[in-house]
Amino acid sequence: MDRIKRFLVALSGARPEVLRRCPTEQGKFEGIGGAVLTTAVLAVISMTFALSTALDVPLPLAIPAALIWGTAILGLDRWLVSTMRSDGGRKWGIALPRILMAVLIGFVVSTPLVLQIFDSEIEARIVQIKQARANEFARQQQQDTIGQDITALRKQVSNLNNVISSDGDVAIDPASDRKFKTLTKERDEQQKLADSKYAEWQCQLYGGPACVKKGNGPLARASETTYRKAQSGVDKLNRQLENRKKQLSTTDAENKEARLAQAKADLPKVQTELDAAVARQADLQRLADAQTRANGGLLLRLQALNEVSGQDFTMRAAHILLFLLFLLIECLPVVVKLMMRPGNYERILGMAAEQEFREAKQSFARRPGVTGGNFDIAELWRRPETAAPPGPGHTVPETPLPEPPEPEPRPDPSRPDPSRPDPFGVTRDHRSLDDESIREMRDRRGLRAHVPDGSDRTSGFELFPEDD
Repeated sequence: MDRIKRFLVALSGARPEVLRRCPTEQGKFEGIGGAVLTTAVLAVISMTFALSTALDVPLPLAIPAALIWGTAILGLDRWLVSTMRSDGGRKWGIALPRILMAVLIGFVVSTPLVLQIFDSEIEARIVQIKQARANEFARQQQQDTIGQDITALRKQVSNLNNVISSDGDVAIDPASDRKFKTLTKERDEQQKLADSKYAEWQCQLYGGPACVKKGNGPLARASETTYRKAQSGVDKLNRQLENRKKQLSTTDAENKEARLAQAKADLPKVQTELDAAVARQADLQRLADAQTRANGGLLLRLQALNEVSGQDFTMRAAHILLFLLFLLIECLPVVVKLMMRPGNYERILGMAAEQEFREAKQSFARRPGVTGGNFDIAELWRRPETAAPPGPGHTVPETPLPEPPEPEPRPDPSRPDPSRPDPFGVTRDHRSLDDESIREMRDRRGLRAHVPDGSDRTSGFELFPEDD
């Protein structure tokens, strides 16, 4: 039991040596440690669900990764609560960045837990989303070039099979006849040429932007000849189309034999084209299905959850409440630390910090020869000094006097107790090291035995100018 308590106190970030001085505060920090441990456990569970469901990671691999994630969350939460102070007027301003970090962690950790709770509803919605995507892809395939080609080729194969099965009695649809389509394409191109030549001829006759002079001159007659030739080609192709239509539709024996032979020759070619087009469409379908399966991760599950929540008010309310619950649990260590009132632990911790600072300062000040830092002022007083020269016209020999014996230390009733504060609230422990060194030193300077003439001093010693 004691080990568990010590472990929880360690998670809270409290200093054990300070907490031992205030046993009444121990339960408070055990609670903070429990909150930190709870968030870490939820982080492990959340990451396990996220890896196993969204990324399809096997459990033997997902659990170690989740433990690493939980350890990271535990360390981060411990740092957040240990660096926050529950006293002071600026605690909310200092704690604001930590609160934002805790909320961000709560979002990351709580989302997989909410997804796991609504797993059945999400899976049903995912099936609908994938089916809708497949239908949309099929509709696009019917409207694009490949889909249109497949439709036309299937119609041709069906018509050719009917002709072959009827021994030529069934007429061939001109729209599915390869020769008829070729002639139609040539006729259309020739018609465009004839139209352009006719417009050029009319421009030469009646004038226009591209014609400088109008009239039936040499240019006009040349344009007319070109137009007549192009139009003759159009008429020739039209006659060929009419003959082909008759050949495909008449029922005499000669045309029936021709249709049957033509159908048998065209069917393998058309069937090959149809198979190639179907194969291309199947490849596109497999690619689309693979993309749909690849998109079945965390983003698709979040989309399904949002769509399900948007369609049902009860579902949306449950979603929001559960998310806020897990978010609050994840932010619990920081919230608890902010709600704590400063107690004996904070006071003792402040005193311990001040004591550590004083001890460190004294230890640093006692080091001789420290450059750029504090030094012992007693070293300055131990250096030999030269007395200031007397005034002009006076020559006084300096005679050092023997030091008077030190009197026995006697208690001075007028001197306050060092442990008690002076009128300014400062005790001996709070005085600076320089003041203490000055008070404890003896004056080693030489004194002058004679007083200059004209001096109004009544004593037999001359003081230096800086002593006045």
